[in-house]
Amino acid sequence: MQILSIHLKNIKSHRDTELTFSSGINVLSGPNGVGKSTIFEAIGYTLFGVDAQSFVGNVERFVTIGARRGEIAVVFQSAAAERYRVSRTVGAPSKWLLAKEVGGVFEVEEHKDSKETEGRLKELLELRSVRSLAEQFELVIGPFQHDFLGPFVIKQPSRRRDKFDEILGIDTWRKTFNETKALTSAINARVEALESAIAPLQSQVAELPAKREEHQAAQQDLVQAEQELALQQQQLNDLEGVLLTVDQREKDIKGLEKEVENLKERISNGNEMIGKQKLLVDEAEKAHKIIAETTPGKKAYEQVEKQLNELREKVKIQRQQEHEAADLKNQLARLTERLKIETLTTQRTREELAAEEQALTASRKALSLDDQQKALAQRLPAIQVNLEGVRKQLGLLEGRRVALEEGSEKLAEGVCPFFQEPCLNIATSPPADLFSAKFSRLDQERQSLQDDVLRLEREEKTASDANDQLKAVAVRLEGLDSQLVKLAERRTVNELKAASLAGWQQEQTAAQQQLDEKQKVLDTYRRLQSDIEEAEKNKAHYQEDRDRYLANQQQAHELAHRRTDLEKFTKHLKQLQDDLAAKETAFSEAVREYDAAEHERLRRQKETLWGGVSALGQKIKGLVVDVARLAVEVDKLRNIEGEITAKRGQITTYKEKDELVKFLRNRVFRNVSGHLSERFREEISQRANRIYRIISEVDEELAWGDNYQIVLRDMVDDDLRERADDQLSGGQIMSAVVALRLAMLQTIGARIAFFDEPTSNLDVTRRENLAHAFRAIDVGKEEVTEHWYDQLFLISHDVAFTEITDQIIPLT
Repeated sequence: MQILSIHLKNIKSHRDTELTFSSGINVLSGPNGVGKSTIFEAIGYTLFGVDAQSFVGNVERFVTIGARRGEIAVVFQSAAAERYRVSRTVGAPSKWLLAKEVGGVFEVEEHKDSKETEGRLKELLELRSVRSLAEQFELVIGPFQHDFLGPFVIKQPSRRRDKFDEILGIDTWRKTFNETKALTSAINARVEALESAIAPLQSQVAELPAKREEHQAAQQDLVQAEQELALQQQQLNDLEGVLLTVDQREKDIKGLEKEVENLKERISNGNEMIGKQKLLVDEAEKAHKIIAETTPGKKAYEQVEKQLNELREKVKIQRQQEHEAADLKNQLARLTERLKIETLTTQRTREELAAEEQALTASRKALSLDDQQKALAQRLPAIQVNLEGVRKQLGLLEGRRVALEEGSEKLAEGVCPFFQEPCLNIATSPPADLFSAKFSRLDQERQSLQDDVLRLEREEKTASDANDQLKAVAVRLEGLDSQLVKLAERRTVNELKAASLAGWQQEQTAAQQQLDEKQKVLDTYRRLQSDIEEAEKNKAHYQEDRDRYLANQQQAHELAHRRTDLEKFTKHLKQLQDDLAAKETAFSEAVREYDAAEHERLRRQKETLWGGVSALGQKIKGLVVDVARLAVEVDKLRNIEGEITAKRGQITTYKEKDELVKFLRNRVFRNVSGHLSERFREEISQRANRIYRIISEVDEELAWGDNYQIVLRDMVDDDLRERADDQLSGGQIMSAVVALRLAMLQTIGARIAFFDEPTSNLDVTRRENLAHAFRAIDVGKEEVTEHWYDQLFLISHDVAFTEITDQIIPLT
């Protein structure tokens, strides 16, 4: 089995990290804090199903800060050379998926839950221990850095023994021995409870024979009562058949009598209804006559009312026209006033603009410069150029004079300033004669240039003043030009405003025309009020005819309907009278066939039989209840009898189990754990001793004593010396723990292991020896141990491991 690669996304400090591993030894190196231990934790979380809370207190801290979810994917190759990828997410919802590579693509296997996924991984990793993958990783394969020494340095022997029994998987026997003691006590307590429960049950079962006799007697009484009830029930049924016929005759007589009474009452009500209907017909005929008389007046009233409504609509129109005329008057007044004000304002603005324009023109004329000043200002750049040239010439003359002065001093000494040797030119004459003429010419030229500088500076000052004055005038002229532009803009606005007055005048004329038209329209409504008064008089004249028409309209309309109803009522009354005569004849015949005395005798006989049947029914119900009660009591006692038998059987079974548990505790469970511990310690000690000797390079023997105590043996003065616990140094303990852990891994059959900083507390020599021990195991040297693992992962800063590792993985 081999882990090929791992990919971490948003796991602690690893935002997006992918690492590839080789077979053999892989060393993760790098400074503290880069996430080396996180790689081991991620493998334990994904491949072995370790809970994230085993690494961090809060699962959220296993995720990179700022991220909500993390994901880890590990690709590994099984012993059958098949490639798999197992992935697991951190954060809700959590997913643990196993995929197999098929044709270069990973296909996810379907598992119903995480337990099935773990079982599949156990099979592929060839770790078939009863312990979970997470426990195997945390205890042996990849203990966390702070747990590496863990159980080896526990001081209490019993606690240390229990911890290593748990790691080696042999603690089950000791736990079973301890737990079976409580099981023996529980069995004895159960037997005592069963024996105590049997005594009261036996006293209840003693009543079973008497209850059976009482139950049989009750059953016989019940059968006799049911036979007597059947006989009386038959007599009652025959009597009820005869009585049913007589009851029907009595019922028919009462029904006929009631029908006769109902017909008489309906005939009386019909006569009353016919009288009322005749009155309604008379009223309708009178109303019909009134309708004929008032129809002309009603029509005249409606005509006048229509005319009056039209006149009132005209009144509304008149008021609307008057309102519009008033609005036009107000509008005309506002336009007239506004036109007057705007005309005066426009004229005043024209006068103000003309005065301002005259003032600006005068100011502009006053600012004009003469041509001489303009010409002088234009010469300023040329004057400045000439002045700068003269000053440069004066500077050159000063340099020449300094050089001549230096040469004069050198020549006065008789030395050539160029060749630094006696000068032949001045062998016959003094040096002063050679430079006096040159100094004189230079002074004349310098004086001439200084005069030119003074003259040009005065011209520059005059030209500069003229130029400044010219600029000031230009600024003021620019301001005056700006004012003239603004003045032109104001004149344009004023003229546009004056031009808009013509539109207002047209609007004023149009408003006046509309007002005149409104006045003409209002003149047509002058007689409207008198027409309304005349129409109201006509309406009042025809009011009475219209009211009488409306009051009688409904009754006149119902005349035909009321006549039809009267005819229908008369026919129905005749039918009722015929039905009454037929019912009276049928009633007389039914009375002659009915005997009331015989009917009463049959009723009394039925009541007597019904009383006997009811009494027998109550007696039978009581007997049924007694039989059922007694049957329940008999069944209950039988169940108690069976329960006693069952409890006695349980007592026998529990006693047999107690004997078996005692046998297993005393003969098996008491000794198996110790024997297994001794065998494991002996096997592991042999392997660990060979590894320890290479790491320590001393003539010491490593042994794993009773209760898993680390013991070192050596010879001192030909005497055997044993040291353990506080007698050992930190380096000795660390070397022994590394050797024992390697031997334990080989013993339990693990093909992969993880070591986080195994060189802690080791000196340089021991660290180098440990690295060579790892290499010796990897190549399978017989003097150390056989090659038992496929991959070994280490975290170390030690350079010793660079010489023996198959791959160094640097993390930054």
